[in-house]
Amino acid sequence: MSELRIVLLGKDALANNRVRNRILGIYKSEAPSADVEQRTERVRGQPVDRPITIINDPNLLQPDLYHNQIAKRVKECVYLSDPGPHAIILVLQHNDFSEHDMRRVNYVLKQFSDKAIKHAIVLTTDKETLTSSLASVLKNNAMLQLIKECGGGHLQFDERQPGCYSEIIQRVEKIEVEYEEFLKCEVFDDAEEGISASVVREEEASAPEKGKLN
Repeated sequence: MSELRIVLLGKDALANNRVRNRILGIYKSEAPSADVEQRTERVRGQPVDRPITIINDPNLLQPDLYHNQIAKRVKECVYLSDPGPHAIILVLQHNDFSEHDMRRVNYVLKQFSDKAIKHAIVLTTDKETLTSSLASVLKNNAMLQLIKECGGGHLQFDERQPGCYSEIIQRVEKIEVEYEEFLKCEVFDDAEEGISASVVREEEASAPEKGKLN
């Protein structure tokens, strides 16, 4: 089957890495070093029957980035997801998400494409949400508005649940079918310009143990 390309955006490196590992079937815990946190990484793996490429930028939604820094990091994501991502997963925490964060998310997505919001999924990683279901998320008006705008809606990340992987991949594939094969990014023509190998980390994910994912 063809490769599935997913961009992970967030502002918490540990949360992004947990999501990346779950999707690719990497069963390990890690504390990211300061050096790794500053890089955009591309990781490839084939956890089940379809190859998956994750482009992970855990800092692109940080509130202290300047516009030129955002533009550079978006170009890195676009270049690494050539010819374009099938979905953009927004790794967020509902208890740390404001109107300002929503405006920043919308700004970042528009740097990819005007259609990027239709390829976006809100994935919340707050542990307390696991017991309160959607109740906590729905109390956050900014989060609720963003979820309504995203073509992929909302998912709650729970790595303890065996169906977590399948739920994420099914949502990405639904976007792939409904909104074009993949997102065509307007910045792609000059995305390679200024991309430095020193800010990009690539690796191949080890194959998971058979039967671990479903």
